[in-house]
Amino acid sequence: MNGIKLFELHLEIDSVIIGERFKGGVFRPCQTTIPSSTIEGALKHYFGIKVPAVGFFEEDTYEFDEFTYSVRDKFLNISKVPITTCYLRSKDVNGKIKAKVYIPYDKVAGFKNELNNAEFQMGALKSKGFGKTKIVQIEKIESKVKQGILKVKVFEEEAGEFEITPISPIYGYLFKPDEFSIGGVYKRALFPGSLVKAPEILLEEVTYYDE
Repeated sequence: MNGIKLFELHLEIDSVIIGERFKGGVFRPCQTTIPSSTIEGALKHYFGIKVPAVGFFEEDTYEFDEFTYSVRDKFLNISKVPITTCYLRSKDVNGKIKAKVYIPYDKVAGFKNELNNAEFQMGALKSKGFGKTKIVQIEKIESKVKQGILKVKVFEEEAGEFEITPISPIYGYLFKPDEFSIGGVYKRALFPGSLVKAPEILLEEVTYYDE
C-alpha cells in the first residue's frame, strides 16, 4: 500500500488538561488524545505556524489525577462553585508524559529548525501551570496507509492532508478559532473509533473488514 511522509514531533509534558466539551456539571473529564484543535492552536499561538496537526499521548507514560479549582467572579468578587477537572500527569514521579504529534511533511519542512527543542503550553488552565511542553525530537517518517480503527481526533476538512479516508466514520466537533483568535466555530471532525484508511501510525488497530 502507499505511504505518506510525515514529521513526527516527540513531546515531553509535565502535566496537561485537554478537557472534553460538556455543559454544566462540576466534573470535567480529560482526553487521552491531542486533537487537531489543541495542537494547531498552540503552534499558531506560540510560533505563528498554521499547519494541519494531530497527536496522542503514549500509553504507559501517564496516569489520571484530579485538580479542584474555583472560578472567581471579578465583578461580584466572589468565587463560584468549585469545579474538579481530571488531568494527566507522568506515571513516574520524576518523569514526563510522552506524546507524539504528526504534521504532513510538506507543510512544516521550512519550520523544522524553529520547532526543534522549542517550548510552549497547550490545553486548559495554563495559568495554573498545566500544559508545559517541550519538543525534544523531530523525525521524518513514512507510514503506510492501511485500513483500521482511528485513534485521533482530526478535523474532517484536514483528513485528506493525512491521507485519511473515512469508511464508517464517527463524527464529533472541534473548536476552530478564527484568523485573529477572537472567536471561532465548531467544525466537524473524525473521532477515535472511526473505521478508516489512514497512516498506520494514526490507527489504534489494523483491520481488514472490507478487504
